[in-house]
Amino acid sequence: MADDGAPEKSTSGPSQYATLSFHKTDTIRLLGFPDDIKSNVESLIATVWQSGIQSTGTCGEAYEFKLKGKPWGYFGSQDAVGGIRLLRDVLALLYEQSWELVTSAICSRRYTAKDTLIFRKGSPPPLATPAQPAEWLGLATTFYDKIRIVYDAKNSGYPGAEADHDHLGVIITNLKKMLESLDYFEKGDWSHDSFEFKLKGRPWRSRGEASVKMRLLVLRLLETMESMGWRVYATILQRTGTDEDRMMDTWYFVRTRPGGEDVT
Repeated sequence: MADDGAPEKSTSGPSQYATLSFHKTDTIRLLGFPDDIKSNVESLIATVWQSGIQSTGTCGEAYEFKLKGKPWGYFGSQDAVGGIRLLRDVLALLYEQSWELVTSAICSRRYTAKDTLIFRKGSPPPLATPAQPAEWLGLATTFYDKIRIVYDAKNSGYPGAEADHDHLGVIITNLKKMLESLDYFEKGDWSHDSFEFKLKGRPWRSRGEASVKMRLLVLRLLETMESMGWRVYATILQRTGTDEDRMMDTWYFVRTRPGGEDVT
């Protein structure tokens, strides 16, 4: 039959969209995800978030987890680091289940609003290649002068695991060199089971030429992370600010595990 110019119909079926959002200082809502994802997320929260779950239930069409503690709060470094770990592992879970992050978006004008994450899952094509095993890292710019790295190597005895376990030291060393090259490095130390750099000046409150240098720092940071195999997966506003002091995004990086060994 001659081509009549009509577009071909897709045989893969429609895409499925869903959202993950953060509310108040302690609540996660899932909208549009199937029941197995809700169950998996609940199990993950119970494992990763040490304070535990206070309650679960519906909120309109969404399913809601109210946590003990304040993972999305303004104050409290321990909860803040735990919140980064929690969201990092939720992103990894959804990634492994072939839910692709489309974008993060602010859906409210309230100054306490946090991001809504929009995910997409389409019907897989025939003989689809499964996602390669990956590992995850959270990087938070905090206060006016700090960068915090949240990374946990999973040492499960696979070939090369010991070298992978030492990778955080490689990250710290390379980022320190980069900060020194820009005259930003003041000191670095362990804090709340993560590593924190304190920077000279107040780059996250800078203006004028200093703000240009700060953006150069962001570019060099991305280049340094990429040189070690990490790419940015998402930048997410996940913590509550005030009407006078806005919180900054947390950056989530992903990299394919060396050798393709699945250690999850």
